[in-house]
This record gives sequence, C-alpha cells and structure tokens, in this order.
Amino acid sequence: MYTLQQLAEHVGGRVIGDPQTEISRVRPFETAGSRDLTLAAEKQYYEHLEETQATAVIVPQDVHSTHKPLLQVEKPKVAFARILSLFNVEPFEPKGISPLAFVDDDCQIAEKVTIYPFVYVAKGVTIAEGVTLFPGVHVGIGCTIGERCSLYPNVTLYDNVCLGARVVLHSGTVIGSDGFGYVSDGGEQIKIPQTGTVAIGDDVEIGANSCVDRATFGSTVLDRGVKLDNHVHIGHNCKIGENTVVVAQVGISGSVEIGKNCVFAGHSGVADHVKIGDEVKVMMKSAVNKDVSSNSVVSGQPAIDHRKSLKIQALVRRLPELYEEWKDSSESIPERKNEE
Repeated sequence: MYTLQQLAEHVGGRVIGDPQTEISRVRPFETAGSRDLTLAAEKQYYEHLEETQATAVIVPQDVHSTHKPLLQVEKPKVAFARILSLFNVEPFEPKGISPLAFVDDDCQIAEKVTIYPFVYVAKGVTIAEGVTLFPGVHVGIGCTIGERCSLYPNVTLYDNVCLGARVVLHSGTVIGSDGFGYVSDGGEQIKIPQTGTVAIGDDVEIGANSCVDRATFGSTVLDRGVKLDNHVHIGHNCKIGENTVVVAQVGISGSVEIGKNCVFAGHSGVADHVKIGDEVKVMMKSAVNKDVSSNSVVSGQPAIDHRKSLKIQALVRRLPELYEEWKDSSESIPERKNEE
C-alpha cells in the first residue's frame, strides 16, 4: 500500500487531488477498480478519465480532471513501468544450495544464494549474494556472477564468462559459445580458435533462447542496461553500448560496434565490422551493411535513411501505374509523327 504522494516522489511527478489517496494495485484502464492506479498515456484514454473505476490515474503533465486524483508526469509510460515494478518486487529469500546441485569445491559462493537442484557449477566460479540459479543451469569454469543475478532454467554460461549485477538470463540462453570463425584453405574450413570471453554489464536482460558468442580475442561486451529479446544472436567481438534494445530475431555479425540507446527492430541484421553510432534506430527487416552515424533512422535492404527509403517504397508501389503511363505515351509517339 502506497499513498499517491509516495508514488509521485518515486517517479518525480505531481499529485492533482488528495495526496494521501491510498493505492494498493496497478491495473489496466478498463478493469481497474477501487484503490487501483491506472495509466492514461494516450488521447483515447485521458479523454475518458471519468469512465475508469480506478481510484487514480497516471497522465501527462497537461491533462486535468475535475473529480479523479491524478499523478501528472513528464513520461507516463516510464512512470507506469517504475510504479508497476515497485508493486511487484518480491523480496529475495535465499534457499541455499540444493544437495541435488553439483558445485565444485573450488568456488567462492556468497552465503545468501539460491541454487536449485540439477545446477552444475564448475571450478573457479565466483557467485555474489542474491543470485538465483534455476534447475538445469550450467556455469562453466572461472565464471563470475554478480549480485542479484537470475539465471532461469537451462541457461548455459561457457567458461570465463563475467556477469555484472542484476543480470537476468531467460531460459535456454547461451553465453560464451564459440564465435563463428573459419577460414578456407581451398579445400576445407579451418576453425579459428575462439580464445576470448563475454563480459556483460549491470542490469542487462536477455530473453529466451538467445546467444552471445565469445570473442576470438578479448571480450564480446554488452554494456550496462542492454536489453535483448528472445531469439537474438550477437556475434563474436561485438560491443553493444548502454541501454541499447535489440528486438526478437535480430542477428548481429562479428566485430560490430553499436553505440548507446540504439533500437534494433525485429528481423533486422548487421553485417560484420560495421560501426553504429548512438541513438540509432534500425527499422524492421533492415539489413545494415555499412557504418551508421549517430541519431540516424535507417530502413531497407540495404539500409539507408528511413525517409529516403519510404520515398523509394512509394515509387515502387506505383511502378505498375507508371509503366502503363509510359507504355501509353510510347505508343502514341508514331501517331503524332504521322499526324505532322
């Protein structure tokens, strides 16, 4: 239970109405009821504030109501996410190490951890406090797992992988498998040994069945706050900047450098050794094959400036019509000459 004022302080907002209004849950606009807080971030909702049964509503700063208490914020969806997280925090209760887990004697493991049955922890592993390893997790030799990390069932960490604090790896994710490095001698493919590792920063979350390959030399790096969706592949020696978001089924080839706060939409891809600046948006199904400067929006195959790509797509859709116009005009030329 929180008061509206407490929630406002948590998200840097302002209360319109009674600041002592008590809130016990966060619910959708249509189903919210007494003591519920809901979100009205878009016009279709905040024009109907009086229709929701919610006790209070999160709204943009310029939205007002004559009867219902409001929480005005600059970014309603961000505030909604933070408040929802506040109501859904489950206190960590360490359960210790299950006798059905294998943990090598040569490990440094904090006292307050939860390691479920059928977990495998190899020698030389360091695990900080608050870590949860769910059944089927494999932790390779020399790995480091920071505080309050959660590795869900069947996650695999190959040898010498390093996880920062509060990293979440969902089921089936593989971190540190060999990068796809081969060279042909004309008759067969010769494997290039992948001698590097993977370093993942604080507050990174990786969806189910995603893969991050280890570097040939050095480290594949995911900086603080990076979010990968399900079925994402990150190639060897990539470096992904802070708070970048990569949506499902994106493939990043080897040695790609990506800046901060970028967004890669679903099914997009990047060729190897490409450099991408900060605040870049790569639209759905785009194929990036050359460097992209900061603050760009690109789309297409190959990816180009998004506005230019939209113009090209519009012209392509008109090709049948333009062809007919050209054909008609071509057929009429001899007739004009005869008339002259």
